[in-house]
Amino acid sequence: MPLAKVGLPAVVTAHDMAIYRHPEWFPGRQTLSVRLIVPRSMRRADAVVAVSRHTAADVGDLFGVPVERLHVVPEGVGPQYRPLPREELAAVGRRYDLPERFVLFVSTIEPRKNLETLLDAWSRLRERPPLVVAGGWGWRYEEVQRRLDRAPEGVRLLGPVRPAELPALYNLATCLAHPAWYEGFGLTPLEAMACGTPVVASSASSLPEVVGDAGLLVPPGDPDGWRDALERLLDDAALRARLKDHGLRRASEFTWQKAAAATWQVLDKVLQNSVSHGEEG
Repeated sequence: MPLAKVGLPAVVTAHDMAIYRHPEWFPGRQTLSVRLIVPRSMRRADAVVAVSRHTAADVGDLFGVPVERLHVVPEGVGPQYRPLPREELAAVGRRYDLPERFVLFVSTIEPRKNLETLLDAWSRLRERPPLVVAGGWGWRYEEVQRRLDRAPEGVRLLGPVRPAELPALYNLATCLAHPAWYEGFGLTPLEAMACGTPVVASSASSLPEVVGDAGLLVPPGDPDGWRDALERLLDDAALRARLKDHGLRRASEFTWQKAAAATWQVLDKVLQNSVSHGEEG
């Protein structure tokens, strides 16, 4: 929000508070925003839309925003994320020379995405399908890069993937692994579930709100737990089929239409309150 008063009601959206919970994950070039603009915006807004219950709790705890001004509006998943026929997948498979079976990781490579735990778990698998990493380098990635350099053969770095190719990439994967330490919402596992891809996700922060019982949830700091979950999923076709079905049903609950309608309800309530208070004045 503007630092000066503008004389209008205001609603802001909070996507995540990771930079406050773990500043060591981020570059230190955002002092004005982090220390002044964001805290003042959260405290002054007539309402704060949070994309998950976890983010709402963080906003309340960090900035003292009362619960009556916090509104949880989950994000949605676009219609392009859906099961695709094999003929639509062939071009992406050829473009990246993808194997028949692989574990997929989709994210910018940075500390909070926790690729290290996945590398530890994957390297301990008895039988290792390739680990395909889709995403560019973020910040403070140097240690992860060193780990990747030492990883066993079978890690494939695709670099940034065009958004239009992501649905096919999810469809082609045997499973998605998302071991993040912290997510404000968790679009990546939601997109994978919408494509019918089984998901193993971190049990931390907001991810259980998104995945529910439609995927396997593992603590992000437990490489042995991640190894066991990946082995279960890779070895058990019936489990993969069950999670595919549950994931599709779960993902159908998160639409941008619902998010838009719920956001409008917050805006409308703030506007009505503003008119009412103005009339009383």
